[in-house]
Amino acid sequence: MAIVDKLLSLVAPHECLLCNKEGSLLCGRCLPEAFPPLPSRCYKCGKVTENSEVCKSCRRTSPLRHVWVRTEYAGVMKDLVTAYKFSHVRAGARVAAEALVDVLPYLSGTIIVPVPTATTRVRQRGFDHADLLAKELASQLNRVYVHALSRQGQSRQVGTKRAQRLKQMAGAFRASRPAEIYGAHVLLIDDVVTTGATLEAAARTLKKAGAKSVNAVVLAQKL
Repeated sequence: MAIVDKLLSLVAPHECLLCNKEGSLLCGRCLPEAFPPLPSRCYKCGKVTENSEVCKSCRRTSPLRHVWVRTEYAGVMKDLVTAYKFSHVRAGARVAAEALVDVLPYLSGTIIVPVPTATTRVRQRGFDHADLLAKELASQLNRVYVHALSRQGQSRQVGTKRAQRLKQMAGAFRASRPAEIYGAHVLLIDDVVTTGATLEAAARTLKKAGAKSVNAVVLAQKL
């Protein structure tokens, strides 16, 4: 936790998102029940798969092999993401990273890469929430963090259909550190997935830059 966050927590202590107990965003009593797990399945079509693998049918068009999703975008998780992204509660990054650790298998030799937020959003919020989450997760997993992707333009998803979102995201990213990506196993980090267009656009960029494999983990999925 940053020094500023520690000072703020003393002046205005966080309250548990479930029981309102003062001291942390999720108290020890509420944490075990806060994020109902989703079954292991393909994140695109919902077919049951082992270890959250993208099913064979969906892999024909997806550069991702596994996409681990912590929970549904509802309830406490939605409150956590809202507080973290829109209310500048940066302590949420630690809680969110802990939630991701719970759903991940052991990943040897994997680098942690965030899906970068549109720069307009970064300016509005004062920080890149996905970047902060990736750094926290890398620290907890003792893995290497690499800011390997950059945004090109200000692409933001505003449509509801997958085809429209894919079109919007085409060319949205570029590999900013190709030497660190080449031959690497990459774990992409983002907060919420809907159609997967953003994740797949980022993964394709990494694969084109020479990544050996690309998987992803997200906090929640809009179902």
